[in-house]
Amino acid sequence: MRKLKIFFFVIISSFALHFNTLAQKDPYLLTTIKAHEDEVHSISFHPNGQQFISGSKDETIKIWNFEDKSLIKTLKRHYATIYELEYSSDGSFFVSGGDKSINIWKENGDFIKTLQGHTTSVWSVGISENNRYLVSGSFDNNFRVWDLEKGETLHIFENNKKSILATAFNKVNNFIACGSSDGTIQIFTIDNFELIHTFSGHGSNIYSLDFSPNGKYLVSASRDNIIKTWDLETMEIFHVLTNHERSVMSVKFSSNNKYIVSGSYDASVRLWDVKSGKEIYTFLGHKLPVNDVDISFDNKFIISASSDKTVKIWEINPEILIEFYFEKEFQAEIEKSKLFDSKRSGESKTEYRERQTKAETFKSELIQKYLQQLNSSL
Repeated sequence: MRKLKIFFFVIISSFALHFNTLAQKDPYLLTTIKAHEDEVHSISFHPNGQQFISGSKDETIKIWNFEDKSLIKTLKRHYATIYELEYSSDGSFFVSGGDKSINIWKENGDFIKTLQGHTTSVWSVGISENNRYLVSGSFDNNFRVWDLEKGETLHIFENNKKSILATAFNKVNNFIACGSSDGTIQIFTIDNFELIHTFSGHGSNIYSLDFSPNGKYLVSASRDNIIKTWDLETMEIFHVLTNHERSVMSVKFSSNNKYIVSGSYDASVRLWDVKSGKEIYTFLGHKLPVNDVDISFDNKFIISASSDKTVKIWEINPEILIEFYFEKEFQAEIEKSKLFDSKRSGESKTEYRERQTKAETFKSELIQKYLQQLNSSL
């Protein structure tokens, strides 16, 4: 859905601004960072939002300051593509997976330890809420649960010779999910590693999984171009999201359980409404596949990692949400105000400029009004 751009561009153009210039670039793209020498495959926000990390095919991890987008440190310990990065729940450390190893780092980039056991590239990791356990998946047809303090494997799930490209921890009840190359998703308990359910709904590789913070839903992304959300109470499909045109590589829930953000081989980043399963907005700007995405804890920003060697930072501007949730009401109030009309007959330039100023103030106040309504409904 890109109706928001059209609607607000109509308003802007009515004040003789440069529509054509704005239309060349997504208005909610804040920054493009091109510091890696090769494809960027992994990205993760620190829980406090003050820094983020990126991992690349150039075998490096970069730690970034979010406020000024400056590079804090470059780390090099892997000898292949870094496919996965994830911070602990308290942000005190992060893990990286890429070659056959998983590395543990302090949040400032100091190396802690390496976990060895996988025989092929590590594609996915997930950390438990108490930061005691790690789950990981790879091409070697199994996935593992690790004791992070001891640095040892607790359990190996033999998965019938199917590569595990996606894993996740449910931080409410410590369920573990894994997604296989045959399109199935399995849910296990952490207590006794018992299989409690299998979802069979995708037609190809599962590339990404994420549990909602409230533990109610699981979202899956697949090579079949489809995203599915699963209700963990009924163990049934909740919604099927079909707007991506190519493989979906990454999905993440927002901290307020209201949104899903996705990145795809079609080079787009999309924002979805969990409750309705409808697309809120499509962010366009990458030139090649989007390999990973993340959303800030305050739900105001998205970061994306792409094969075009860039990291992009997007703003979830309030106007995007207003347009999706309150489109008719918002537009009705805009039209009723009469402040956004074209220059009227007999209206002086001074009067027109004063009306423009009033219009911008009115719109800002209106946005805040509907934002309060949105936030109160969370």
